[in-house]
Amino acid sequence: MMDSHFLDEARDLPSKVHASRSGKSGMTPMDRVVAWSVFRTRAEAENLVAHVHLAPGQHLVGGHGQDSVAPFWWVGVQVSDLGEWGHSAAINKRGRHGD
Repeated sequence: MMDSHFLDEARDLPSKVHASRSGKSGMTPMDRVVAWSVFRTRAEAENLVAHVHLAPGQHLVGGHGQDSVAPFWWVGVQVSDLGEWGHSAAINKRGRHGD
């Protein structure tokens, strides 16, 4: 089973808006994250982590946060080279901030 320690980190979701411009800390715009999912419970996020199969040059990223409704946890796949991965328009966003 993969390590899910990254879920302990308070981290904004990937976004096209740079975190420092929105007054928040977090990832830089998209930051080579090509797919992510958002969950309302940590257990749901950990369940996804347990079932992800990664290719060479990919690793899991994520964290937790709070929106106007409730806490959330997110899990994403970050690639080492977006150009090698494919076209950035093919990025799969599921959940908040898939803008």
